[in-house]
Amino acid sequence: MGGKVVADTRNALTLQESTYPAVAYIPMSDVDQSLLERTPTSTYCPYKGDATYYSIPAGGDQAVDALWVYENPRDAVAQIKDHVAFYPDRVDSIEITA
Repeated sequence: MGGKVVADTRNALTLQESTYPAVAYIPMSDVDQSLLERTPTSTYCPYKGDATYYSIPAGGDQAVDALWVYENPRDAVAQIKDHVAFYPDRVDSIEITA
């Protein structure tokens, strides 16, 4: 956002749910947390649990609630604990390479 790299990882996890597109979850430790601002937004998923959200202030209005994290996910998806996922339309780009 704004020319800054928010996350860089080689440790992303891919979660595929039903017919939804696959989502890459990035370890929070691979995210520049100084660029994030936690928001009061939260959502509930019966399969994953409670998600909390972060905005990227440098991205302006586009980047409000741009990423989410499951800090205490359900056992079935425990591997995404402390991993974040980005909404593709709220960041400048997401590049996934092998």
